[in-house]
Amino acid sequence: MFGFWAVAAIFVAITFAFLLPPLFKKRASTNIVARKDLTVTVYRDQFAELDNDLKNEVISQDQYAQAKTDLEKNLLEDIGKAEKADGAEVDNASPIGNKISAAFIVLVVPVVAFSLYGIWGGGVEAIDPDSIPEEVKIAKQQHNQKETIEKMLVQLEERLKDDPADGEGWFMLARSYQFLHRYDDAVAAYEKSLPLGGNQSAEVLSSYADAIAMAANRVLTDKAIDVLKQAIAIDPTHVKSLWLVGTAAYQNQNYAEALKYWERLHAVLPAGSDDANQIAMNIGEVRSLLGLPPMAAAPASATPVPASTAPVSDVRIQGSISLSDALAGKASPEDTVFIFARAASGPRMPLAIVRKQVKDLPFAFTLDDSLAMNAAMRISSYPQVIVGARISKSGNAMPQPGDLQGMSDVVIVADGKAVNVVIDEEVN
Repeated sequence: MFGFWAVAAIFVAITFAFLLPPLFKKRASTNIVARKDLTVTVYRDQFAELDNDLKNEVISQDQYAQAKTDLEKNLLEDIGKAEKADGAEVDNASPIGNKISAAFIVLVVPVVAFSLYGIWGGGVEAIDPDSIPEEVKIAKQQHNQKETIEKMLVQLEERLKDDPADGEGWFMLARSYQFLHRYDDAVAAYEKSLPLGGNQSAEVLSSYADAIAMAANRVLTDKAIDVLKQAIAIDPTHVKSLWLVGTAAYQNQNYAEALKYWERLHAVLPAGSDDANQIAMNIGEVRSLLGLPPMAAAPASATPVPASTAPVSDVRIQGSISLSDALAGKASPEDTVFIFARAASGPRMPLAIVRKQVKDLPFAFTLDDSLAMNAAMRISSYPQVIVGARISKSGNAMPQPGDLQGMSDVVIVADGKAVNVVIDEEVN
């Protein structure tokens, strides 16, 4: 910040060095004034013509700025030449008009300079970067990143024309296309990389499947699933492939297959991580749909109430779930509704969950230990919980942008009070 003001002050001082000395020089007033008036008149017409070209889009903003700078430089040089040509000295005292002009320049130039900088330059954001909102910074970074990738993309495309056998190059090109949302081009580039070694890489295959799905409006097609299974055959612990294949099976209501892939995924995820907890939640729901007991797992990272003081096993939370009128138009009657309770502090994995549909709302729910998703995590083991409800557009237990949800305040389990939750916000 200090550096900016220091540089700005130096440039203002340089401007004064050009503008002020001529006002205090001894000069023959009559001819010089005439010559300067003529020079200024000529340049005024040129500035007006330049402004008109910009207004009519004959030139760009950058061209306008450069041309204006050149005119200003030439104006100062021509005025100096006029003064030298008519450089007869008069009395030592500078005219009062020159003094007024000098004072006017000192006061006005800095104000005009910073005003114009605010319009044509970086503005307040460049003067004070800390004032830029975080979302604006992120948007600019993404824009700059996109421009950089587009420039590199052109170079990479040219290089691959000369060396089409570069499998790594095709993979990089495909990833670049994906970043720019050119999914059809990404699919084509991935297909170029496959016979060049890409079909032996789980990472390449999973990215290829992802591009296929994005090109098909975010649908995991049969082709994409087959590619993901090829990736799993190469690397049975590949997280992205296991996750996506399990999700596709779930969406197709093939719960046994979804359970198989998600349990394999859960075994390789870091214990206690958000991803592990999310997959554990998915597994618990699928096991419930298949009539299987809750998943046996290691104790949760949060400390539950000791068994000697824990509430009895018939502890339950009851209440109602409803959808706000403001969001009613954003939900379809067949959309899935997940009603769940999770610990107020500790892991976010649900302690109990019920699955319904929007057409069932308003719904009177009961959550108890019989609905536990994990044998080590039950409602009766935690003194305080939060009750939530989420409308899932995809039917997936994992939250997605566009889902609708509502959450209760912290609920004291032992109180036994009814909990009423209104679904009143959209997931971003």
